[in-house]
Amino acid sequence: MLAFSEHRRSPPALNQIRPGMGASRNAVRKLEDRCREAGVKMTDLRRVLLHGILEAGAGATAIEIWKTLRTMTDGHPPSQGSIQRNLNLLVARDILRRDVSPDRLWHYSIAPERKGRLAVTFVEAGTGRKIPCRMPEVAALLRRAAAEHGLAVQAAAITVTPVPATGDADIR
Repeated sequence: MLAFSEHRRSPPALNQIRPGMGASRNAVRKLEDRCREAGVKMTDLRRVLLHGILEAGAGATAIEIWKTLRTMTDGHPPSQGSIQRNLNLLVARDILRRDVSPDRLWHYSIAPERKGRLAVTFVEAGTGRKIPCRMPEVAALLRRAAAEHGLAVQAAAITVTPVPATGDADIR
């Protein structure tokens, strides 16, 4: 059985990745953008982990990602516990996909990117009239709220009522 050092140390930083190692900056940047869109705060540990995930390749196990990071950081990878916690978060936020093999190992790969735009529609309560919402920040908020519960929004309809003419909005 392999013995892994799990002693505490300072968190990894991008400058610890050996020159010539690490994934393409463009691929990492795209994943970082997906993480931010899903409401995942980008830390140095997560940036280093994204490099390791991309370098280990599709279908890598947590141990294979750890070994890749160990090579990339000249023997100073993040702890396996930190890696597993962050892998779980990235799976929950639909950044990574986790498949289980017949030998009960978890294999990680980049989840396919959502293709379509989220359709948000306001539905007027009294008339049923539908008004498209063209505010990307509303869609981003709904995606983030759903991701916190391990869900993904496909479409959303928000029931609204007209604001009274006097200017006093009835907030319920």
